[in-house]
Amino acid sequence: MDEIVRFTNCKLLRNTQLVDEDLWVRNGKIIDPRPLFYSERRRETRTVDCKGGIVAPGYIDVQINGAFGYDFSSEPENIEDSLRQVAKRLLAHGVTAFCPTIVTSSREIYHGVLPRVRRTVGGRNGAAIAGVHLEGPFISMEKKGAHSAEYVWDVGLVTRQDVEDRYGDMRDVSIVTVAPELDDGSVVRWLS
Repeated sequence: MDEIVRFTNCKLLRNTQLVDEDLWVRNGKIIDPRPLFYSERRRETRTVDCKGGIVAPGYIDVQINGAFGYDFSSEPENIEDSLRQVAKRLLAHGVTAFCPTIVTSSREIYHGVLPRVRRTVGGRNGAAIAGVHLEGPFISMEKKGAHSAEYVWDVGLVTRQDVEDRYGDMRDVSIVTVAPELDDGSVVRWLS
């Protein structure tokens, strides 16, 4: 049976204006309720009173190296507190989920950070952690930007064992940046 949720007593963003209107969701997707009423002759299965609150989509930040004075790549021993503080403060900026991003780093940084970062469900206490984004070391030396050349790898010389040794625990990694012009597909296959 379909779950049809009616969010009532809420404000929705329509054409740059906040309007008082109900929001209807069927099985997790926003719907137009008119066909539900007129064609299907159905009603909501659950009503949520938003008490005048704003219902709006949240942003998902897939590359955030840190924020509010915290750097996810510099102090592995403090990563849990850094993530908690950043997750809490991101909500005020409309970010409801994020991927903490680790720049091209040493093996010690990866091994210090990755076992301590877990995916989380967001809520009132902070944005969700949607998994780690590893920004390197499979990037172009010519386009490395602020990344330390010392840790950039030549993708053509890397083996699967090198990848596993460099990163260690990858169970909560969601994104790995790989320079497409340098990879023959082997790194992407190993990471899939």
